[in-house]
Amino acid sequence: MARRNLLRDSSSHAAGELDYILRERSKAAAPEKVVPTVPVDEALRAARMVQHKSTRDITRVLFISQNTELLNPTQQSLDGYIDVADMFDEVHIIVLRQGIQPRQPVFRPAKHVWIYTVATRYWWQLPSAAKKLMQEQLLFADGFRPDLVVARDPFESALATLWAAKEYGRSAQLHLTKKVFGLGLPEDKVGLFRKMIARYTIARFASIRVSSQAILSEIQSIKKTPDAKILPQLNPYESIANQRATLDLKEKYPQYIFSLLCVTHYQDESALAQMLDGVLGMLRNQKVCLIIVGDGPAKSFFKKRAKLLKIEEQIIYDNAIDRGVQYMKSAQLLLVPGTDPASDEIVLQAASAGIPMIAVTNEFREEVFTDRESIYFCRAADKMQFELALTVMMNNFAMRTHIAEQAQAKVITYFHQDPEEYKRAYQASVESALFADESNTPEEVSIDNKTA
Repeated sequence: MARRNLLRDSSSHAAGELDYILRERSKAAAPEKVVPTVPVDEALRAARMVQHKSTRDITRVLFISQNTELLNPTQQSLDGYIDVADMFDEVHIIVLRQGIQPRQPVFRPAKHVWIYTVATRYWWQLPSAAKKLMQEQLLFADGFRPDLVVARDPFESALATLWAAKEYGRSAQLHLTKKVFGLGLPEDKVGLFRKMIARYTIARFASIRVSSQAILSEIQSIKKTPDAKILPQLNPYESIANQRATLDLKEKYPQYIFSLLCVTHYQDESALAQMLDGVLGMLRNQKVCLIIVGDGPAKSFFKKRAKLLKIEEQIIYDNAIDRGVQYMKSAQLLLVPGTDPASDEIVLQAASAGIPMIAVTNEFREEVFTDRESIYFCRAADKMQFELALTVMMNNFAMRTHIAEQAQAKVITYFHQDPEEYKRAYQASVESALFADESNTPEEVSIDNKTA
């Protein structure tokens, strides 16, 4: 006789059997991948019927975030590389966003990962809505399910995290991936109020993890948190250094003796205009060329400006940005006019490829590289400085070689090379919140629709 769940009434059981029959009949006709929607309590009960696993050696983590990319059913990643399902034994993710509540607010993309969406009309309602969801979905007879609650921003997510940590006696950790007071929030009442929230929440976390030294210095100016550290960083570029060069620019373009390179997504028109103005003098020399690899919305602007400056004959275009590494291994000097995350990625690829760079400075690059030691920095919109850097680098082979070697060494020392080692380090960094100084436990936090 089949074992039945007595917690359900007979009508629910009959409906389940009918649904199963209909699904089985339709599988052959129209196979479709369905995201599992098994409730947490039911799934955990089912797992216990098969086996018992001691909770002493496992970590159950709840992440609260406003990053909607975590809703991707194929991968939930905090860093863009490692899936959280590979790091922890049980993962719960609450994603906060403004808008209409989705039809499927809870789904289960992996065996031990659950994602919950909290949507409200106004941003200040999100912490209260998150509190309600936690009470409904994560509170069982044996208590609050997660062992550790992690906020992925210092605003609404942090408020909800502090409340959960206090209410259920759990450890809490705050992650900061951007400078808190440099987020570009509008200087109106809402923007200033949210910055006040950030200052309030940061001071109440006993464990904080950041993505850069600049952010660490900023939060330490608010509170000297004993357990405040930089999250481990993965180096996914090691294979670039060992990649065999298949492109020879001197053979392909024998008319040029010096090749300047720019690998770009053509996003920032002003940055591209600055670069063109800076290379204008050098491109008057018929033996120097500028190779642009990539495609994007500002490409037509770039071509028009090059034609206006009468240097279009000295510029070579290649639309395939995936060939950028091969160009890096053959060109003499890379120019990086952009400062966005995509440009940061190009800088790291170039350092691994072993090409010297002239790049516009930003916080991330200043933390990894040293000016005129492993990179040549320029200020944004400074044409004269760009021209000077270009002159110095093009006429000094020894300097180019030294900068390329030091940049490659910086990438090796700054990042974890082994993905497995990195994963263990990241996991340990998050789990260390369980052992943070208990004297710094979060203060009581009130969450309702009147106070954020």
